[in-house]
Amino acid sequence: MRHTLRHIVLMLTAAATLLATSCGKSKAPREDGPTPQTLMFYFTGTQLSYYFARNIDAAAEAIARGAAGNCRVVCFYQGSNRNSGRIIELSNQNGKCIEQTLATYEMPPIADGEDMSFFLSEMMRLAPAESYGLVMAGHATAWIPAVMPSTTTAATHPGAATADYWRKAPSDVVTRFFGEIYSADASNHFEIATIADALAATGEKFRYLLFDACFMANIESAYMLRNTAEYIIGAPCEVIGDGFPYSDVLPQLLAGNGLTPDIDGTCRAFHDYYASIYGYSGSVAAIDCSQIEGLASVMKQINASDATTQPVLSKLQSYEGQWQHIFYDLGDYVDKACGDAALKASFAEQLERCVPYKYTLSSFWSNYGVAGSYPINTYSGLSTSAPAEVYRYEYTLTPWYKATH
Repeated sequence: MRHTLRHIVLMLTAAATLLATSCGKSKAPREDGPTPQTLMFYFTGTQLSYYFARNIDAAAEAIARGAAGNCRVVCFYQGSNRNSGRIIELSNQNGKCIEQTLATYEMPPIADGEDMSFFLSEMMRLAPAESYGLVMAGHATAWIPAVMPSTTTAATHPGAATADYWRKAPSDVVTRFFGEIYSADASNHFEIATIADALAATGEKFRYLLFDACFMANIESAYMLRNTAEYIIGAPCEVIGDGFPYSDVLPQLLAGNGLTPDIDGTCRAFHDYYASIYGYSGSVAAIDCSQIEGLASVMKQINASDATTQPVLSKLQSYEGQWQHIFYDLGDYVDKACGDAALKASFAEQLERCVPYKYTLSSFWSNYGVAGSYPINTYSGLSTSAPAEVYRYEYTLTPWYKATH
């Protein structure tokens, strides 16, 4: 590992044993038997710590009502301290939710994929289960590279974006994106490919991977993550700072002691919360990862068809407020780009299988470009950057592009 994580594992057993280990060394064996499922929260960074704390409180409300059943709920959480992190467990004791610290860690200045995999594996070790669900919360810009292209790259490839492209507009509404870069020497930021590798390194395939972060119902991202989970849940646009309403979502995720999670109910709870509280930004979708390869196969046929053309960008549904859009509705793009009726119908059928559950309100909020509310006129549940004129060079390097061309 590039960084040595010095951490103290506080095993809260009857003897309250104090155990010290190192991230680079072999992990201690699991000390208790598996439960049906462990739901893990991975809260990334510190900038959204106010909202993360509220998310934990909302999860605690559900647990106090008995929503966890025989499952365990653990969280990796930094709070507002970049230098330390901890794993906490939320459990029901006599009708109250009790928070226990299972382990504390000293954080490296720059977190990498090995660090992420380590913390996920630690949660599994401390709360072993027959299966796992994972919520990843924080900042995100889907598949977009974490590091902005250099001036040379931008000059060589006119479709490349500049550092100002993702500068947020002034707004009273807080939205989320994935990972944080504090300075050249401090960051907690991950490429999607890095996340996929970190998840794979745990040796587990998650029942669901819920992204409580912006833009993650995105086909380019989902394709990279397709082997890590059975379902991916996320939004194609920005997620308001509140995130998912865990008081309502936890009972859905842990239905049947976590063995029969209600994926549709999870999406519906998100939509209903934003419908009642905000009236916008209730767009959410669940992606069946087993159907993603099939979608790529049909997309490749469409891209090879002589009947495929570049649609008028201004007529496509977009999902952010940039003057040059990067995220467009996937279904709308194919509908307007593909002139082959049979291929178009085949794609629509496969898209329905790939996105079995989706909900939206009539508009979404964006803090990019001009901050404000934007209409949703058509909605497939998934976004794509295929028609975008910005990031063209980087887009050709994505696994989705390579699989569909």
